[in-house]
Amino acid sequence: MVDLPPGAAEIVTDVERIAALPGDVRDRVRELLRVLHRLVPSVASMVHLLNPELREFRGLGASGYNAAIIAFMHGSEHYREMELVGMDRDRPPMCVRDVPVPLDELRSWAEHLGPAGYREGIGVTLFSPDGRHLGLITLHTDDPAQPTDETRDFIGLLTPMMADAVDPMRSIVTLSRIVANAEYGVVLTRGGNVLPLPGLSDHPLLAVGSPVLEVAAAGLREGHVHNSFLCPYPAPDEPGRHVQVTVLPCPSSAPAHLLAVVLISPTGDLRGLTRRELEILGLLVDGWSNQRMASQLVITQRTVAAHIEHILDKLDAPTRTLAAVRALRLGLYVPQPLARIRR
Repeated sequence: MVDLPPGAAEIVTDVERIAALPGDVRDRVRELLRVLHRLVPSVASMVHLLNPELREFRGLGASGYNAAIIAFMHGSEHYREMELVGMDRDRPPMCVRDVPVPLDELRSWAEHLGPAGYREGIGVTLFSPDGRHLGLITLHTDDPAQPTDETRDFIGLLTPMMADAVDPMRSIVTLSRIVANAEYGVVLTRGGNVLPLPGLSDHPLLAVGSPVLEVAAAGLREGHVHNSFLCPYPAPDEPGRHVQVTVLPCPSSAPAHLLAVVLISPTGDLRGLTRRELEILGLLVDGWSNQRMASQLVITQRTVAAHIEHILDKLDAPTRTLAAVRALRLGLYVPQPLARIRR
């Protein structure tokens, strides 16, 4: 049984309220640290969001630490220390006095926190309900008696709500709802990996190494703020079937290693465009000449010209340039790397 500190009910209510706030995670972090300061008379605090690909942290809402301490806490050596003391696992909060190794063996304490005058503190590991390691919260004090064991254990009760408050996936899920009819989706990382997107299923076209993800990343490198295109995905009874792919850059408040949301939805009105015309539209978007298209598709230039004439008619576009612009805006084209995909 956890001994509750004075005002515990009010603190629980405040943390629940903060966790439910919409908007930027930085606003929730700021409010959360204010509540924690009421529990722990800390002189320094930070929420550390984890970059699992680089095994480093990104600080949010830091206060009280000097620049050298912040730089160390953001680095991979700090993450290795967290592994050493067991704070890379979903576990109860840990005070400095609970650390299972001598403090002089930890560079963070021997070279930074100790010389800066800190005497105690608490680390709170944050995990999402689906097992994602989000990061941690640190609070450090100059009073060796704070935080107490009772405060430490009470903060443990608040940990799931605090993890929900700082979970960067919340803003990304909100972003994904822009595409109302999306059926599948993932979060693409800068390292080329994918993370599941809560509420949506995965899809073979969104697996690591998929050319769809390569095209998505290439579009972002070229500066496309919003990118939508078609990808062939034929079913046995629908040989001409496509799916719509939408790429949305992650919001600036998301951790730096998260690149974009990639969604798959049914196609809308294809304007009667055939599989070949959608492929040629992809080459038009890339600025290919008729001669180069004919060579790529192993057809004559006359056939290419006929296809383009049909495309202009179906898109009500007087020029090939305008047809390419409309195809980009409507996502009515198949990028060249995807044209040969077969289920």
